[in-house]
Amino acid sequence: MKHLRKLFLVMALTALAIGNASAQYVTTHAKAAMPGQQNGLYYSLPRTVLQLNFIIEETQFLEGPYSQYANYIGAQDYVMEDSKEYELKGVTMTSKAEPDPQATFFVAMTPKKDNTTSFCLTPQGILQGVGMECPAYDPDIVVTPTIPQECSQEENFNFRYGSVNARGEEQAARSAADMINRIREEKLKLITGFQETAFTLDTYRQMYADLDAMENDYLSLFVGKKLSKTIVKTVYVTPNKEVTTQSVAKFSSEDGLTVGTSGYGDVITVQLISLQTTGTINSPSQSAVESLSLENKLFYRIPEIANVKVSMGGKTLLESRETIAQYGVFMLAPLAKTKLMMDPRTGQIVSLGME
Repeated sequence: MKHLRKLFLVMALTALAIGNASAQYVTTHAKAAMPGQQNGLYYSLPRTVLQLNFIIEETQFLEGPYSQYANYIGAQDYVMEDSKEYELKGVTMTSKAEPDPQATFFVAMTPKKDNTTSFCLTPQGILQGVGMECPAYDPDIVVTPTIPQECSQEENFNFRYGSVNARGEEQAARSAADMINRIREEKLKLITGFQETAFTLDTYRQMYADLDAMENDYLSLFVGKKLSKTIVKTVYVTPNKEVTTQSVAKFSSEDGLTVGTSGYGDVITVQLISLQTTGTINSPSQSAVESLSLENKLFYRIPEIANVKVSMGGKTLLESRETIAQYGVFMLAPLAKTKLMMDPRTGQIVSLGME
C-alpha cells in the first residue's frame, strides 16, 4: 500500500510538472479571467474608430446700428437682424484605434527563469508584440478627443463711428450718410487727378485704400456686417458588424452640425459594406473565443476591408475603402518561445519568429 501511495504521488508530481512545462502561458477572455488568483496581464486587440472631420463655414450677419435709416444711402440689401448661417464645405476621414472590449484577454503566466518573455503594449493596453524589443509608440494611432478648430478673420466685431451723439440717432445717421458722400467725393478727386499736390503712385493707392476702408466702415452702420469663419467639427464613429448604417449627426443651415440623432436638419449617415476579404477563413466565433482557455497561445486578428460611404440627405459626401479591425476574424498564434510583432491599428501579426 505504501509503495502504491508513493507511486501515485510520483505520478501526480510528474503530471503536474509536465502540465506546468506545457502550460507556461494560459490565455482566456477577460470575461472568464480570474486575475486575483493568477499572475499575468491583460492585453487588448484594437478596434477601428473612424474620425470624420466636417469642414463648416459659419457666416455671422450683424445688423448695423442705423439699419432703419438705410434709405438715407439708397441701400436696398441690408441686414435687418442678427443671425448665423452654416454651409458644409466638405468632410475628411481618418481611422484610429482603441482597445476593443470584445477582444480583451488575460494571460496567466508561470514563466521559467531561463525562458522569460516580454510583452509590448501601448499605453492603452493594445498588444504590439511578444518576445521582442518594444517598438516606438505612435500616439497618432489611437483615438484622442479633438477640440473644434476655428479660423476667423474678425472676432468680437464692433461697429466704428456708430456712437449716438446728443442730437439723437437719426441725426447721427444723417451725419454718417453725409460722411459717406464726402468720402466718395474724395475718392473721385483722387481718380480724376483733381488734387493739386503731386503724389507717387504708391501714395495714391494707399490714400484710395484708406478712403475705401473708411467708406466701408460707415456703410456697415447702415447695411450691417458679414463675418465668416471656418470651423472643423469632429465626429467619431465605431463601426458595428451588426449595424451596417449608422446615423451619426444632423446638419442644417440654421443650426450647423449637431452630433447624434437629436437636433434639426438633414441626417448624416455612415454606411459600411464588408468586402468579405476574410470570408474563406475558418475561425472561431465570438462565443467560442469567450469560452476557450488556451495553453501557450494568444489571440490575434486578421482585419477586414470595407467600403465606407458618408452621406447627407441622400447625397454622398465621401466614399473610400478602409481596414476595419473588428470586422475581421480571430486567429491563434504560438506564444512560448515566440517573437512576434503586431500592428496596433488592426491586431494583425506582421512579423513572426520561433526559436
